[in-house]
Amino acid sequence: MNSSEELNRRAAQLTEQAAHLYSRVHRRNETLRAARERAIAATGEASSPDGSVRVSVDAGGMLTGLELAPSALGQDPRRLAALVVGIAQEAAGRARAAVRDVYTPLQNEGVVREAPVLLPEPPTRPPTPPPPSSRPQPRDADFDGPVMRDEGW
Repeated sequence: MNSSEELNRRAAQLTEQAAHLYSRVHRRNETLRAARERAIAATGEASSPDGSVRVSVDAGGMLTGLELAPSALGQDPRRLAALVVGIAQEAAGRARAAVRDVYTPLQNEGVVREAPVLLPEPPTRPPTPPPPSSRPQPRDADFDGPVMRDEGW
């Protein structure tokens, strides 16, 4: 075989290797793009045991929906607030799990080293609601309900 034929054969091998590598990179990038889209579209939902409070969150744990049944509005406002926070944390945990479910197979296959930074895990127990206030709550005459007061957070 002369040197020209050897160069052509070697060039063909290199072209084939380059095409294979390009194909692998392209498939990897498409897989990552699709995973990102699925992760961004992930949501979490949770509701109270009696169904009076329902919460929806996006992939980042941001509240996207809150439904309160009339029965929930009859509760002490502090207890209701604590219930909403606990349900929202549960929904955020489900959104994180959905994002993890997208990236875990990719980690197992070596496509990615680690999943994107996820929100920290919520406390293991939902916050305990404070005891009902012994002070009478001011009422709003227009809405027959508690009013917001200017108190420090």
